[in-house]
Amino acid sequence: MKRKAIVVFGLGQFGAVVAKELANMGHDVLAVDKDEQLVQRISAYVTHAVAADATDEEALRALALSQFDVAIVAIGHNQQGNLLTAMLLKEAGLPYVVAKAQDAMQGRLLKKIGVNLVIYPEMDMARRVAQQLSHRYVLDYLQLADNVGLNEIELPKGLVGRNLIESNLRARYQLNVVALKRGDDFIMPPDPREPLQANDKLLIIGKDSDMARFDAGK
Repeated sequence: MKRKAIVVFGLGQFGAVVAKELANMGHDVLAVDKDEQLVQRISAYVTHAVAADATDEEALRALALSQFDVAIVAIGHNQQGNLLTAMLLKEAGLPYVVAKAQDAMQGRLLKKIGVNLVIYPEMDMARRVAQQLSHRYVLDYLQLADNVGLNEIELPKGLVGRNLIESNLRARYQLNVVALKRGDDFIMPPDPREPLQANDKLLIIGKDSDMARFDAGK
């Protein structure tokens, strides 16, 4: 893994977790928020922490942004501040800007500004919960595109002892098994001829509608 220099703006619940996780992974992380208490709380967990107003162009200039590979705008409570910060970062020449959006309209505006990646934490979590509650086998869900997801499922009893070819997941449901979890082992790609075991978990990519058909046994 290449070590990166990453600056995170906004140290609410989402921004603080992202900053800490990136630092734990070995990246150089600068955490920025105008709330000094939030800055003090995170200072022990990241490379640097600074109290500054991200919507102030002069304050941003003082951060020497040219040394960073990635900027993450995690300002969630202030939509105007979120958009303005993202715009200033793109104007400053940041090579890759990630921004949090609360809804589709904010996401469209961020894309128009030139943000490289827009994320929707609340919407993504809502989808994950809905998928888990709606389907018998889904343990976890990650949306990859509109109506397409990566599903982690427990193995249905009817597939125990059968292999992936015999399961007909691709032929019947257009679902692709990209990996198999067996205990502590992660098998990728799985052997399509290997018999599946009772405690196996499958990682499947496919359309949400096809996953629903599989879950319903149709």
